[in-house]
Amino acid sequence: MNTRFLETLIVLARVGSFRETAEALHVTQTAVSQRIANLEDDLDLHLLDRSSRQLKLTVHGEQVVEQARKILHLEKSIRMLARNDQPSAGPVHVGVVETVVKTWLSQLIQDITAEFPLISLAVTVDTSRNLQDLFTQKKIDLMIQDMPFLPAIGSTDYMVCGVCDYPLAWVSSPALAQGKPSFDLSSLADLRVLTFSRFSLPHANLQTFLADRGLEEVKIENFPSVESILQLLQNSYGVAAIPPAFILKELQEGSLVLQDWPTPLPISMSLFARRSATKAVHEVFQHARRSCHVAAQSVNQRAGQEWILAHDPA
Repeated sequence: MNTRFLETLIVLARVGSFRETAEALHVTQTAVSQRIANLEDDLDLHLLDRSSRQLKLTVHGEQVVEQARKILHLEKSIRMLARNDQPSAGPVHVGVVETVVKTWLSQLIQDITAEFPLISLAVTVDTSRNLQDLFTQKKIDLMIQDMPFLPAIGSTDYMVCGVCDYPLAWVSSPALAQGKPSFDLSSLADLRVLTFSRFSLPHANLQTFLADRGLEEVKIENFPSVESILQLLQNSYGVAAIPPAFILKELQEGSLVLQDWPTPLPISMSLFARRSATKAVHEVFQHARRSCHVAAQSVNQRAGQEWILAHDPA
C-alpha cells in the first residue's frame, strides 16, 4: 500500500476539495483522483460517497482515514529513528562483572543518563563466563568483563576495547597478623586464600602465581561475590589478592589492611559489542571508556596512588 495514497485521502478529508488537495500536495487534480481510485482498488472499498454533490466520505472512508493517520505517524517515527542525526535512543542491555559494579558502573549510568536521556540501560551482573554465554545468546548487547572472548579474536564482527587494569594487593584483617612473628607470603601455607569464581581469570592467575613460588598446596576458596569475600576478610577468615580500588572505605576505617607482598597479575577489563548493534549500543560502548577514566581519577586521587589504571579514552 502506497503511503502517498493514504496521505492524499487524509488531506482530502480535511480540506473537502480535490482542487485544494491538489494545491496542498503540489500535484494535479487528476493525480489526486487517480490516487484515491488506486487506494479504493487496493482496499476494494468505496471511500467517497459519489452520490452526493458535496465531497463526503463513506463510513469505510472515515474508518480508513482514522487508521491512515496512525500509519503515517508510525512511519514518521520509524524514519526519525533511522536518521543518523537523531538522538540515540532505546534500551541497551549491559553485562558487567562485580568489580566494575564496585568501582565505576554508577559513573557510567550517570553519564549516559545525563548525555543520552533516551537511552535506557538494563544491567546484568554476573561472572565473565556467564556474561559471555549471555552475549553469545544475544541476551545482552554489551559486556564489560575480564576474560578473552574467543569468537572476537580475528573477527571484524565485534568491537573490542581494553578499558582499564586493576592492580591487586594482598588484603587481610589487622587481627590476622597479630601474634605472628613473621607474616609474609610464606604464611599463605597456613591460611585460607579467598578469590573469585573457579572459572575466572583471576583464579587462574592466582594458581599460576602460587605454583611459581612453590605454594601449590595453599588452600584456595572461591566466591562469586565480592561482598562475600570482603565480609570473610573482615572476620579474619583468610586473606585475598583483590583490587584495593573497591575497599577504600574499609582501609580508611581500618577493618582491612594491605600486606606488602608480591601479587598476581592485574585484572584487565575489556568492552565487547557487536558492530551491527544499534546506535545506542555504540554510544554506550564509546562512553564507557570516558566514564571509567573519570571514576579512576576520583579513586586514585582519594587513594593517593593508581589503583585503577584507566586506558586513554580518546
